[in-house]
Amino acid sequence: MKKIFCGALLAFCGVWSFGQDVSTSPFSSYGVGDLLFDNNIEQAGMGGISALSTNPYNSSANFSNPAANQALNITSFDFGINTRASQFKDATSTSKKSTTYISNISLAFPIGTKARAGFGFQPYSAIGYEVSTLTQNDQVTYQNSFKGDGGLNSVHVMGSYNITNEFSLGLRANYLFGDLERDQIISTQGLALVTDYNYKSKINGLQFTLGGYYSKRVGTNKRFDAGATYTLGSSLNAKITDMTTTYAVIDMSPGNIDTIQFKKVYGDLKLPQSVTVAAAFRKDLHWMIGAQLDWGDWAAYKMDEDDDSKIDTRFRASVGGYWIPDFNSYKSYFQRVVYRLGGFYEATPLQVGPEGIKKYGVTVGFGFPVGKDRDASMLNLAVELGQQGNTDAGILKENFANVKIGFTLNDIWFRKRVID
Repeated sequence: MKKIFCGALLAFCGVWSFGQDVSTSPFSSYGVGDLLFDNNIEQAGMGGISALSTNPYNSSANFSNPAANQALNITSFDFGINTRASQFKDATSTSKKSTTYISNISLAFPIGTKARAGFGFQPYSAIGYEVSTLTQNDQVTYQNSFKGDGGLNSVHVMGSYNITNEFSLGLRANYLFGDLERDQIISTQGLALVTDYNYKSKINGLQFTLGGYYSKRVGTNKRFDAGATYTLGSSLNAKITDMTTTYAVIDMSPGNIDTIQFKKVYGDLKLPQSVTVAAAFRKDLHWMIGAQLDWGDWAAYKMDEDDDSKIDTRFRASVGGYWIPDFNSYKSYFQRVVYRLGGFYEATPLQVGPEGIKKYGVTVGFGFPVGKDRDASMLNLAVELGQQGNTDAGILKENFANVKIGFTLNDIWFRKRVID
């Protein structure tokens, strides 16, 4: 029954989540929007460290670095939901927005003693904003309304192989698809004439990530781990529609619509290469502390020949770890809970203002054991508190809180029982 439940939930949620609203941030107006393809809930509770094996029981799948599934010896189904609440501030006003969406669905399993495989779904990026500004020129007041919607989704598969007991290699293939739409409407106060600039792109294509993982035992019960990934730059197919219309507002509805420009282009969306390196020191079934560096060449991003997006290199530093007081305690349930803590600093690729957009935050997480002791299934919770932007620099500031909740269900599949 658990197998049937996991399979049905995976299929249903994958179809349902394609249409979900994910972003509410004006910062998503640049490039492909807010980048979301990063980690699962347990990794989010540790500052976003994703290139390492972050489960103390090696019982959850890692799709960020497929090679980090070196010790996964049990079938793992992972499901997560994220609620993001944001407060936006500028020099004169404050507003609040929130959204809830499915952040991760995956299934992974061992194949024999050395190979691992899995597949899943996760939002890759999201656009979602609605902003209005008023400008005055020669005693005429213009209202500019900016609106964006859409994003990219990822359906992905991964595989890994243990070259030795200490070293493994992995590969992940993402099929990215989705619609990116941006709209600018210019109206003049006192006049009924409106100009509408609409830009929509339909995207699909493949992206590949290579991973490596090294785990070396130190003494009797400690380990040094190191992981790295390289995501190849890729060109996705882009079907672009660029249309400019004017119309008169009659009884609150558009009328006398006139198409000024209509252009349909088949081109490429160029996604950049990126590199991640991480290292950790841990004591088996007790604690871990690690750090990670991420770099992405987003200056190479381009949608079409007219694209003038203000995007540059992305850099992120993360630290985090976990602690289990006593994994084998029978007296106290909370002695067996996994406690997670972390923090991060990111120089985002958005070049807005004199110094660009910087993001930083702290994270806390918990892994509550559920089900049978032998399968290490968990209910996971992570909270991320952070900030990006700075009103002192004359740009928008966002204070945000991400609350992530989900579960990891584990069981033995594809293995013949010796004794029934």
